[in-house]
Parts: sequence; structure tokens; C-alpha cells
Amino acid sequence: MEDSANLRSFSLSELLRSVRRCIEHTYPTRYWVRAEVSDLRRSGAGGHGYLELLEKGAGGDIVARVRATIWSTAYQQIERALAQQGLGSLSSGMNVLALVSLSYHELYGLSLNIADIDPRYSLGELARLRQETIARLKRQGLLEMNKELELPEPLQRLAIISSPTAAGYGDFMRQIEANSYGVKLYTALFRAQMQGEQTTDSILSALERILRYQEHFDAVVIIRGGGAVSELRAFDDYRLCESCAQYPLPIITGIGHERDVSVLDLVAHSSFKTPTAVASYLIEGLATELGRVAYCSERLPRLLERLSLGRGQSLQLLSSRLQQTAQRSIARAQYSLTQQQSQLGLQTQATLRRADFQLGQLGRRLPDLLRLRLQEAHQELHRPLLRLPLLLEHLRSRSYQQLEHYEQAIRLSHPDNILRRGFSIVKRAGQIQTSASELRKGEELELCFYQDSIRVRVEG
Repeated sequence: MEDSANLRSFSLSELLRSVRRCIEHTYPTRYWVRAEVSDLRRSGAGGHGYLELLEKGAGGDIVARVRATIWSTAYQQIERALAQQGLGSLSSGMNVLALVSLSYHELYGLSLNIADIDPRYSLGELARLRQETIARLKRQGLLEMNKELELPEPLQRLAIISSPTAAGYGDFMRQIEANSYGVKLYTALFRAQMQGEQTTDSILSALERILRYQEHFDAVVIIRGGGAVSELRAFDDYRLCESCAQYPLPIITGIGHERDVSVLDLVAHSSFKTPTAVASYLIEGLATELGRVAYCSERLPRLLERLSLGRGQSLQLLSSRLQQTAQRSIARAQYSLTQQQSQLGLQTQATLRRADFQLGQLGRRLPDLLRLRLQEAHQELHRPLLRLPLLLEHLRSRSYQQLEHYEQAIRLSHPDNILRRGFSIVKRAGQIQTSASELRKGEELELCFYQDSIRVRVEG
């Protein structure tokens, strides 16, 4: 290990100032950088902007990240340029081509200062992402799926996805409620955020909530007011378009852009430029149904009158034909009855002859059948008798074996045989003693062996 006393050392600030000088010397100019805006914040309406710039890989993972700053003067110029191109305000999630300079600070580290943003690049990026979504939906066969659903008639029960404070929703409801035809549409609002970063997730959440009450609605209407082109990003999002394409209810859109068509408009069953256009379509559809009902109501009395006249003539004709038809039917029935009576007699005689013949055959076969049955019964009775001697011999053999076993057990348990094996019998006063607890010191005992016996005295 080297001796640190002999090495040159730097303070942390000296090292970081050296890094700053190196960066300022190596990267002295501005550079155009492609990145995605993230975590954008602004200090007041006309203040500086603070954000992060991200780069994502093919799988959506972040491969690069850096802090960035937009000073207030540059921020205002950028906002004007974006507005002129119809992109609206700068927001998180936008892909931008930014003119940046590198900045390094000893306390805050590396950051970028954004001097300008090219709106044309953001417009092109939005168009590219839109085309990618459309191509992906086509490959998976989803682009026309919702259009294949059949719109109910009448189309009257609607689930509305919108923001309750959106101008487009207000216009839609006013036109529905004050329509000149007097038709009634039943609507339920499912609130969703219709602009900003959370638009896609908010609409998807509303679609999931509608599914819980799916049987109560004929279609889903997604509406919002006008806005910047950049706000259409949420309606070009693949997740939202995929969900709407496969949704079990028809989707009707009124996104609110006269010039632009979102991918959601392409996927939807029916799409209109504005919320009021959607309202007009729904009202006119119900009005057409109402007109059809009124027309049918006017024609119904005439049709009923014509039908009653036709029925009267038909009844007269049927009445005149009924008597002739009845007479022919009675004649056919009498003829059929006669035929059946004659056939019945012949069939009865034939049946009696067959029965008599069968009884005669059975009477002739009866003695033979009885003899055969007696022989079978005799054999069944004789079969156990043949086995009886064998059973008795087996029983006698088992009985002899048991007797021999008992005899051997008796011989083995005889006292002489027990004494012969080395055992002895203890007697006290001529009585066999089985326990030592009753013996007393000095008493005499008799020990009997196989061929003799001895007397002993108890000592302890």
C-alpha cells in the first residue's frame, strides 16, 4: 500500500471544480438532444421550468436520465412556438428535440439548460407513434372489431365517459336535454380525466367500472372538448385503443378535433368530430325510430280493417266448405270402420287357432318336462350324500388330534413331571406353601423332590 503522506491530495470542491472546467472546456457549445420530458414542474405561471429528460430502450426501460432547466424567458418562447403548431403546452411524456447546453455544479451535479425546442420534431414523433399503434392494431386484427358489434335499436341507454367540468360534456348534455323532437336518452356519467398524463389510465378505469353494469347500457360514449394536438396522445395510446377495440359494448367517440382523427376514432364503432355531433346523431336516431312508430300507428287501423274484411270472406268460404268436408270425413270413417270390423273377426279366429295349437304342444311336452325336473331334483339331493362320508372322516380325524393334544397337555402338567424337571414343593404342617410372607423364624418346612423329601428350618 502506498504511503498517503507522499501523495498529492485534493479537497472535494477542488476535484469537482476540475470536473466542471473539464466539461465546460470539452462541451462549450449547444447540442440538439432527442429525449422524453418527465416530471415537469414550473415555479409559478411565468417562472422557470424544472424537469428530467429520459431516453427509453426498445423494451420501455429507461437507459439514460438527466436533470434539466428551462429559464423563464426561454420557457415563454418555447410555449409560444408549441402553441403556434397546435401542440399546446409543454408536458410530461412529450418527445422533444431540445437545444441544450451542459452545466455542472459542485453541489447539484450535472444538468442541462434547455434554450429551445423544435415543435416539428414533436409533431413528427406524435405521427410516428400514431402510425405504430395503427399498424399494431391491424396486425392483431383489432382495428375493425368494435365496428362489427350491432347497435341496439333504439339506442337510448348510454354510459358517458368524460370530465364533469369539460365544456364538451356540458354542450352534449344541453343538446340532449333540449332537443326539438322531445326524445329521451338515459345517460350515466363515469368520470375520467380527459387531458394530462393520467388520461389513458383514467379512461381505462372508467371502462372497467362500466363493465360492472354492462347490461344496463346500449353503448359507451367518450367525449371531450377541443384542445392541442399533443393532447391527442392519450387517444393514440395502444392500451386504450386495444381495450376499446375488444370492448363488449359499441364505442362512440366525440373527441373534439375538427382537423385531426385519433386512433381511438378509427377503432370506435362510430366517431364524430365533436360532442354536439354525437348528440345530434343520437337524437336523430331516436327521432327516426319515433317517426317509424308514428307511421306504423297511422297504418295500423287501416291494416286491421283490411284484415277483418279479408277474414270475413275467408270465414264464409270456410263455412261453405265445412259441411262438404264433414260429410266426406264421415263417409271415410264409416268405410274404415267396416273394414276394421271384418279384419278383426279374421284376426280373432287366427289368434284362437294359434293359441289352441300352442296349448296342444305344451300338453304333449309336459310329462317329459316333469320327468326331467324330477331327475334334476334327485341329483341335487343325492350330491350332498356323496360328500357325507368324507366329511365324517375329516371330523373324526380332527377330533382324535384334539384328544391327543389334550392328553399330552395333561401329562406335562402332572406333578411328577414338574418335579422331574428340578422343581420342588414346599409344605408347612402338611399344607403346600405358596408364599414366603406367612413363614416365621424357627418353623419347620418339608421340601418334596421327585423321589424323596427333606426337612428344613426357617432361619431368617
